[in-house]
This record gives sequence, structure tokens and C-alpha cells, in this order.
Amino acid sequence: MIGWILLALLALLILLSLVLRLGVLACYDGDGPWVKLRLGPRYIQVFPIRKDPDREAKKKQKKAAKDAQKAAKQGDKPPKEPVERDIGGLLELIWDLLPVVAEAASRFRHKLRIDDLTLQVTWAEEDPADTGIHYGQGWAVIEALLAFLEANFTIKNRQVALYADFLTEKPRIYVRAGLSMTPAQLLGIALPAGVRALKVLWDHRHTIKPARPKRQEKKGEANHGKQSSCQ
Repeated sequence: MIGWILLALLALLILLSLVLRLGVLACYDGDGPWVKLRLGPRYIQVFPIRKDPDREAKKKQKKAAKDAQKAAKQGDKPPKEPVERDIGGLLELIWDLLPVVAEAASRFRHKLRIDDLTLQVTWAEEDPADTGIHYGQGWAVIEALLAFLEANFTIKNRQVALYADFLTEKPRIYVRAGLSMTPAQLLGIALPAGVRALKVLWDHRHTIKPARPKRQEKKGEANHGKQSSCQ
């Protein structure tokens, strides 16, 4: 019986990984920007952060107490010696990791889906003639942007509009974009990239030298016959 329950739970997890979508929803309007994280059917606002005044005051008190304790401890300890690191091996590691990152980014771009793309622009300027000219140029920019997005991403819903307002002097813009992908797609990108990155790190395990204290010449120390560069 327990085996069947575990099997059912495993099947449910696989189904959720194929159906559940994770992503982000961002918007900008006259009131400013806001960003929400998408976890399936639920959205959690992450910007702007809603702050609790009492909670913020407690955080500031705790931070001030920690800073005071840290300053007291550092006063009793001698200053740390500067360290030096051989960055030659680190540069080679970054160079070998670049293809892994590029491939992961390409796969991420093809799997990412634009669920909602809304763009509404009302163009207005002080001079009505400039409004008309820039209105036509705006459509050319929007069409080029849409061509790029459609060539590189899958767009589910799209609403794009550009208006000209000859009675006002300031343009208005409303942008909303929702991006998402399934956990299975995310794992399909992260696991192969992680394996390749671990292989590169293993191959470079001996090339990166650990940091060591930088030797400082003490005052009055012999220079072993070397002449100073200062005249």
C-alpha cells in the first residue's frame, strides 16, 4: 500500500513539474513599476517591497547592536594582512565556462514563454507636428521590437497599441509582461549545464592557487643587495 502511495506522489510531482509554471510578471504605468513572482496560480509581489514600520525599526536596532559588537571585536584583533591570488588559472576557468553559460542561456531563451505582452503608448508633445512625426517613427520601432521578440520567444497573448494625442504635451506608457516556464524545463536546462560546469571545475581544480598573505617588507629589513628604485 505504501508503495502505491509513493508511486502516486511521484506521478503527481512529475505532472506538476510539467504543468505548473514559474515565472515573473512586471508592469510599468503612471504610478511606477511593480514586479511579482509567479508560483503556479499564485503571484507574490517582490517590488516595491511592502514594509512594516515596526518590523523595520526592530531590524535597525538589531543591525546597530551587531555593528557595535563587530566593531568591539575588531578593535581587539590586529588588522588582517592583505592577500594575493594568482588569477591566471581563474581566467582560464572563466574562459572554459563561457561556452557552458552561452549554451544554457540559448536553451533558456528558447524555453521561456511570454504569456502576456501588453504595450500601450500615447504619444504627445508640445508641437502637434512633432507628435505626428514621432507617432509614425514609433510604429516603426514597435514593429521592429515585435519582430525580434517573435523570432526569439513564444508569445501567447499580445496587445500592442500606439495612439497620438494632439491635445496634451506629455506621452503616457503602459507596459506589462509576464514570462514563465515549467520546472521540468528549468531542470532540463540546469542539470546538463551543472554537470558540464562541475566537469570544468574538476579539470581546473589544480590550476587555481589559494590566496596567501602578501609578504610585506618590514621597516629596517635587509634588501639583500637590491637597490631601491627611489632616488
